[in-house]
Amino acid sequence: MKKVLKGILVVLLLIIGVAGLICGKEYIESKRIEHIVKSDDGKEAIENMLKKMDSKALTPEGKIKSYKIDFDQVDKNPMGGIYILLIINDDPEMMLDVILEKGTQGKKYEIGSRGISPKLDKLVYGEKQ
Repeated sequence: MKKVLKGILVVLLLIIGVAGLICGKEYIESKRIEHIVKSDDGKEAIENMLKKMDSKALTPEGKIKSYKIDFDQVDKNPMGGIYILLIINDDPEMMLDVILEKGTQGKKYEIGSRGISPKLDKLVYGEKQ
């Protein structure tokens, strides 16, 4: 009886240990991703992309006055890079989802692809004909 209980206890401890390692690795990865997004290189890539969309972005005269990163939606993209959801001008209907990737020179980050909400598209690019 004692051997069976010891065996069950060892198996449970192994399962808990493996689960702890997996959760720990995921936590470390999420903090690493968050650090990259908050870094100066990450912010620079995002702001450069916004200024390409609107040359006066992030100024009082621009259509894009501010942006906020939704850190609940930041995640590693399975195809490479980091998926980021931006909320523009504090309007949840004006969203921009982008992929932040390591640049071709390997030093700075770049925006690889993006998706734009209809309301933001209309604000930045105007009515489509």
